[in-house]
Amino acid sequence: MKLVTSPLLPMTSAPSISGRISLRILNEVRNVFRKQLRHEMLSRLHIYQLEKNQPEIHMLICKRDFEMAVISAAQLNHLGQTSHSFTFHDDGTLDDKMEETLHHYFPGTLVVRRNVADFIANQKLSAYPNIIAFRKKQVLALKLIDSAIWSQNNRIGYLDSDVLFFKYPEEYIRSFDQKNDRNYFNKDITDAYISSSTSIEKEFGFSPPPRINAGLWTMNKKDLDLSQIELWLKHPFFKKYHADYRLEQTFLAMLAKISKTETAHFSNGYDVSFEKSPTQSVCKHYVGRIRYGYELEGIKYLIKS
Repeated sequence: MKLVTSPLLPMTSAPSISGRISLRILNEVRNVFRKQLRHEMLSRLHIYQLEKNQPEIHMLICKRDFEMAVISAAQLNHLGQTSHSFTFHDDGTLDDKMEETLHHYFPGTLVVRRNVADFIANQKLSAYPNIIAFRKKQVLALKLIDSAIWSQNNRIGYLDSDVLFFKYPEEYIRSFDQKNDRNYFNKDITDAYISSSTSIEKEFGFSPPPRINAGLWTMNKKDLDLSQIELWLKHPFFKKYHADYRLEQTFLAMLAKISKTETAHFSNGYDVSFEKSPTQSVCKHYVGRIRYGYELEGIKYLIKS
C-alpha cells in the first residue's frame, strides 16, 4: 500500500462507498506510521536554552497537533542552533503534562493556558465586546487577538504548528529586524477569505492583498489594531462570518492593507503548495488536505537527511 505520492496529492473524498472504505483504511494505516515518525523525531530533538533578544514568535497549540507543534518549533531552533522566544497559546485542550513537555523542550518559554488567556482577555478587552465574543466563538481568533495581547515587542511573528522548516529561514528571521516595518506573509495557493476580494472592496472601499496566508507571518504590533477589528466585527457584512475559520485570516489581510507600511510575501520557498518538494523548500505548510504529509513526507525527509 502506497502511503504517500510524490508530488503530494491533497486528500479528496471518494465518490463510491467502496472508495470511501479504502480511503478510511489507508488513513488508519497512515496514522500508525505518522505516529511512529513523530515519536522518532521527538527522540532526536535538541534542547536549547533561551537567549536574549530573540525574535518573538507566537503559536496556537491544540491537543490533536501537539507533537507537531513541538517538532515544528524545535526544528526551527535546531536550524538556528539557538532557542527562539516562543509564546505557546493553549486553545483550551492542553493538559498539565503537555505544558510540562513544552517547558522541557523549550526552557524559559511562555505557555499561556486557555483559562489564564480568557481571564486576561476579558480584562484587557473590556472595551471590545465583539472581540470577546469572537474569541469565544472561533478558536482561530486567538492567533490574531492573543498574539496582539501577549506580544512584548514592536515586531512579532506567528508560526502554525503544521509549518515544518527544512532550511534555516533567514528571510523570516530577518523580517523581525526593528528597522524593518513591512508586514510579511507566506503566499497562499489562492485567496482564502470569507468572501471575494470584489465583495470586500465593494463594502469597504478596498480589497485585501492577494493570497495572504495566516500560517506564517511577521507584523508590526501597531498594525494589529484591536479598535479596527472591533469596528469590523460590528459591521453587518461580517455578522454571519463570526464563526468562520477564515475570518482571522481575512482580518489579518485587511489590517495589512490599511497599514501605512508595505505588505509583502516571503519568497517562493515559503509558499503554500501541495506539490512542492522539501528539497526545494525553506518550509512547507501541511494544511488540512495534505496534513498526512507532515510526517510521511516532511519528517521522513528530515530523518533521512
